[in-house]
Amino acid sequence: MKPNKVVARLIEAALSARKNAYCPYSKYRVGASVLTSSGRIFAGCNVENASYGLSMCAERSAVFAAVSRNQTQFAAVCIVGSSAKPCGACRQVMLEFSTKDTLLYLVNVSGDSRRHTVTKTKVYSMLPSPFDPYASGLLSRPANTQNLLRRRSASRKAARRKATTKGAARRPSRSRTSRTKR
Repeated sequence: MKPNKVVARLIEAALSARKNAYCPYSKYRVGASVLTSSGRIFAGCNVENASYGLSMCAERSAVFAAVSRNQTQFAAVCIVGSSAKPCGACRQVMLEFSTKDTLLYLVNVSGDSRRHTVTKTKVYSMLPSPFDPYASGLLSRPANTQNLLRRRSASRKAARRKATTKGAARRPSRSRTSRTKR
């Protein structure tokens, strides 16, 4: 299937899910969908509760629907709403199942729901400093091989090593305090 058709299906799934949003308090309807690496699409909508802390965002609903079907590697995510942007919690959850290449489509729906604009970005770019269970010492090896956090940490270390090696070749040796993890 052509990429444009897959993206259209992904957006349509999120638009359809948005219609089912349960939002009697805020009246803010959001739909989301995820495209897994196996080509399956899962959708979710926001579900509010009178106690706002118990509400669930559309993005996490879609992610959890995919994960409950053992689909943990995402190729793309789509969010549909008025000024569609994921909250911090959703960004962290989406990142857990993403790679640096996981696309994110933010679909801004106008008031009449017939017009919308699509912004294409990447999940990776939406959360510059995510919680990293490896850096915190909670995990010693990746539980999820797709986990972007593991790759991000490894690439930072490699970049630092490379910069240190280049810097040492150009500059005379100076005494520095280095941080090492033991």
